[in-house]
Amino acid sequence: KYDSLGKKLLYATHIGGESAESPHSLVMNNDEELIVLGTTSSDDFPTSVDAFSKEFQEGQAINHVIGYPFGSDIFISRFNRDGTKLLASTYIGGSGNDGLNVDFSPLIKNYGDHLRGDVISDEEGNIYISSVTASSDFPVQNGFSTAYNGGLTDALVLKMDKNLSELKWANYLGGAGSDASYSIKLDKDNNLFVAGGTDSESFPHVNFIFPDNTFDTSFNGEVDGWIAKLKSDGTEILNCTYTGTSLFDQIYFLDINQNEEVYVYGQTASSSFPITPGIYNKPNSGQFLQKFSNDLSTREFSTVFGSGRVIPDISPTAFLVNDCGIIYMSGWAGTQLNAQVGGWNTNSLGLQVSADAIQTTTSGKDFYFIVLYDDAKGFLYGTFLGGNQSFTHVDGGTSRFDKKGTVYHAVCAGCQAGTGFPKSDFPATPGAWSVKNASPNCNNAAFKFDLSSLRAIIRTNSPKRNSPGLVRVCMPDKLMFENKSIGGQIHEWTMGDGSFYSRNDTLPFIHEYKNEGTYLVKLKIIDERTCKGVDSTSTYVRVDKRIGEASPGTDICFGERYQLNATGGVSYAWTSEDSQFTSTEAKPFVSPKDTLEYFVEITEATGCVTQDSVTLNVIPGINPTFQFNRASSCTGKLVLEVSSSTDSLNADDVVFFDFGDGTTSDQMKTVHEYEKEGTYQVRLVTNRVHCVVEQSEVIGMYKVIVPNVITPGINDDINDFLTVQYGDNPGITPSDHGLKVSFVAYNRWGRVLFQDEDYQYNWPNEQLSSGVYYYDLKVEGHSECKSWVHVIE
Repeated sequence: KYDSLGKKLLYATHIGGESAESPHSLVMNNDEELIVLGTTSSDDFPTSVDAFSKEFQEGQAINHVIGYPFGSDIFISRFNRDGTKLLASTYIGGSGNDGLNVDFSPLIKNYGDHLRGDVISDEEGNIYISSVTASSDFPVQNGFSTAYNGGLTDALVLKMDKNLSELKWANYLGGAGSDASYSIKLDKDNNLFVAGGTDSESFPHVNFIFPDNTFDTSFNGEVDGWIAKLKSDGTEILNCTYTGTSLFDQIYFLDINQNEEVYVYGQTASSSFPITPGIYNKPNSGQFLQKFSNDLSTREFSTVFGSGRVIPDISPTAFLVNDCGIIYMSGWAGTQLNAQVGGWNTNSLGLQVSADAIQTTTSGKDFYFIVLYDDAKGFLYGTFLGGNQSFTHVDGGTSRFDKKGTVYHAVCAGCQAGTGFPKSDFPATPGAWSVKNASPNCNNAAFKFDLSSLRAIIRTNSPKRNSPGLVRVCMPDKLMFENKSIGGQIHEWTMGDGSFYSRNDTLPFIHEYKNEGTYLVKLKIIDERTCKGVDSTSTYVRVDKRIGEASPGTDICFGERYQLNATGGVSYAWTSEDSQFTSTEAKPFVSPKDTLEYFVEITEATGCVTQDSVTLNVIPGINPTFQFNRASSCTGKLVLEVSSSTDSLNADDVVFFDFGDGTTSDQMKTVHEYEKEGTYQVRLVTNRVHCVVEQSEVIGMYKVIVPNVITPGINDDINDFLTVQYGDNPGITPSDHGLKVSFVAYNRWGRVLFQDEDYQYNWPNEQLSSGVYYYDLKVEGHSECKSWVHVIE
């Protein structure tokens, strides 16, 4: 037993003896106890203390899918709901083989037909089985037929109490040929309906034959299906009928709807099987479906479905008619259908699937599920299920649907007989208890398949379909809505923001929410052909507003240090366009040398991730330079000559000199005269866009005063040498300002009398004749002075 999703094995147990066993069918009673019907060849099969029979009756050695070396008896066992206790268990059988169709029986066409049978339970826990026996001494009692009818086998129907200690009644059912019962159901009055196959022309109490152009008034030929209605106490056959053609026809499953009408599902090898007008059909197909009145006197409809190859495509494994006339059928296909001489070598190719099938293609060796609606008037759903390489089949027995349309199945999967290379390609679900075939051949695969005809299912996703189940996005991101519904003709979407879509398809679509908030998305699907008519589902989606952002880009000056700024996040990740800069701070500093883009990823508290960028446009710098010279120094004027060599200027650049005395000039080469002596800060100012760069010099503007008479001949130690006064303050020389003076003295004939590049005010340094002498004098940073001086001796 597994949990509902097949992810957890809740319990597992062995039951059997030292020889062979095979389960044929199981059912849960009203107390959720598990009842198992099967066959055994073990004389030590576990039985309960008060079991109806504790002894194995043996039979003839036989190999039916598995080997029964000592023949076979039927066993019935009941377990508690968690599988920890065997509550009741019994043998039941005679001296022949019981529970097995025999080899070379005309009823055997499919692999596994030997092991068919059914078990059910009523409200009081009594147990009923539908099976087959070759024992003429089977312990039949209290019924309408206690004598073996001859032939290879008889059908067998019996009732036991809940504790399997009392056989309430048991009946043979058959004629002189081969007979078997495969399916059993109770109606509301606890009358029993059973069905199976026969080649007996004398099948008992056949009250009704349906004469038309395909039916005789007696046994129709080869093998016919049969249906019988039995009184609840097993004492009477209330009604019974054949159904079939002159070729092979056999019923494997029977079900009853809420109006107590009877449906049967089987195989036919006839191309003339009757088809009722207005009912879904695929002519010349090998699977049939029929509906009868409760008393079996009227055939309500008859049809076939499949590939149209005449021979059967699938071996039936489960059948259901729900309370709204939805019909569910399943079976498996493959070369193993060729069970013996006379069987069919067929496959699952060509069977109809629907657009929403879980598996639309087949290897030819897969399971097939089909759903018909409106009491078989139309095709609703079809799908394959199986691996793309391995074989899939059932060794016999009965599987079940519940009334909601869910099939519960155990199969042989991953089969690669004789190759030694196991396959694990059967479609196990993610997280399943096991997704691997651990056998060199087949492994058991258990699956639960929901085939309910109308179910609304929403799946949210990203527009790229890489985030299934996504229910939270950040504006302006969009959401994809995928309609995974089963069935439905009209699909109505209410998006929670006032938007409404009505569609007749299940194609995905993308929706964008314009405002933040939590939205309830509803999907209603409508299909009047189905039992429910309407199904609805809903889901919540959350849309958050992004608050993270980065300050906009700007112009910055070359060499400027700039602080980036991002807000609204709990974490930040900055990187530069050239990948040379990264930071996790919200406000990091940068100093780009050229225009550069910076990217930031802002993770917000809501989980929203905002990506933004900032471009810093670096304005190329101007390198202003200028030269100056103090001109006309010896004239007593304060004149400054300036010139700039600044290049790479743009038309919009602003450049000017500021002379420090309140005057400016936009001329790159100019002369400025100061009104008074002093020290001035002279600046060359440049302005590009908003980037101001300047060069400045502190310049002293003082007059250079040179005397025109010196008196070295007068012995008073005054005015003996040619000195230079710097500024209006006597005694202050250029040297006091750190300025060098170069001096050259000439006589009237131009002969150099004295020369010094670093004049120390020591000329004349020799005795000179009185007269006029000439000189060149230059104070550092000033213009050259050429003049004369009168020397008096």
